[in-house]
Amino acid sequence: LTSTTKYCNSEMASESETAADEFPDVLKSDKCTYLKGEKLGAGSFGEVFYYKTQDTFKKVAVKFMDKTDGRDELKILNKIRVFDPDENCLVRVLEHFEYKSTMCVLFEKLDQTVSSFAMNRKKPYDVCELRPVAQQLMVALKALKSIGVVHCDIKPNNIMLVDQQSSPYKVKLIDFGLARKKSKLTCQSRIQVLGYKAPEAVFGCPMDEGVDMWSVGCVLASFILKKGIRVKNFFNFNKKSEGSKYTFKTADEYMPLPIEYSKEDESDFEEFKSLLKQMLNVDPTKRITPEEALNHSFITMSHLSSRTDDSYVKEAQQFMSVCQPTTSVETDAHKTDGKTVCGQNTKVNSTPTSVQDSAVPPVKKTTKKKTLCHDPVSTYKHTVA
Repeated sequence: LTSTTKYCNSEMASESETAADEFPDVLKSDKCTYLKGEKLGAGSFGEVFYYKTQDTFKKVAVKFMDKTDGRDELKILNKIRVFDPDENCLVRVLEHFEYKSTMCVLFEKLDQTVSSFAMNRKKPYDVCELRPVAQQLMVALKALKSIGVVHCDIKPNNIMLVDQQSSPYKVKLIDFGLARKKSKLTCQSRIQVLGYKAPEAVFGCPMDEGVDMWSVGCVLASFILKKGIRVKNFFNFNKKSEGSKYTFKTADEYMPLPIEYSKEDESDFEEFKSLLKQMLNVDPTKRITPEEALNHSFITMSHLSSRTDDSYVKEAQQFMSVCQPTTSVETDAHKTDGKTVCGQNTKVNSTPTSVQDSAVPPVKKTTKKKTLCHDPVSTYKHTVA
């Protein structure tokens, strides 16, 4: 018994030393020194910890990955770095470097996942609250589409609130571990998780960026229902003597689920359902695109244009204020012009000029740089005027 106990203790000590070696208390890059904080999470592609810069104590998220997986993800991250991460709702990459046998990628610190926020407050989202989330995800998908990148793993845990206190419902898309170029998506590609997996991914059909749109539709539906999405709910199962058969359910075959909403926002809920149905079109060739979704009336709020003094509309307009383009400042090891600078304030990279502005006209012409971010609040005001 004594020898067995010693052996177990030795094994535990060895594992502890290995963990400490893989995730050091002090992590150094060429520019900065980071001090280890709490663990954030782990997945099939790595583990994530909070670290803070030694000089300013600014928190960052550090993802430790196998070098091979890390290089693949880094190729995608380098592609998206051409975009302004704040205006295009994508996580900001700060820097990356190798540490022993692992690849370390540093990201900005964000607040919490949208699913954590919903669970903590113990009630589903209102359509009024989901609108800015949907709009920002469409902006992110439009950006990715413009450079031929498909995320392939959109789910509640990969959508994070930036700072719910100071910027309610401002979100960013994170975790590009499964992302790949559209040209490399094949019928055999193993992407997405059950519950957010597009039909074409389930059946091994040709795929494109439309798989991400399906996942966003599933996320929005799960939040409004406060129920998880299950693939089995999409099918009818008929067992016959000659074998088993699965067929897609029609809209009429789903069990009606009563959702409480006030009469004043009934038209808003109908527009939300209209957008959701187009996101969840089983035929990927007929599924709504990010550009089309950004011009849908649920996002632009054109159906609310006559209710100028309505408190519901004013609240909806306030929620959408986070979707307006903003200019932010990079600090503490943020990237600028392909280089990493620690502890300096420098402006972010601008959106490439090849990406076109929103099709929705602004209220007034400005000299702002082009971005992929729509301004639905200005659109609403323009419609009212």
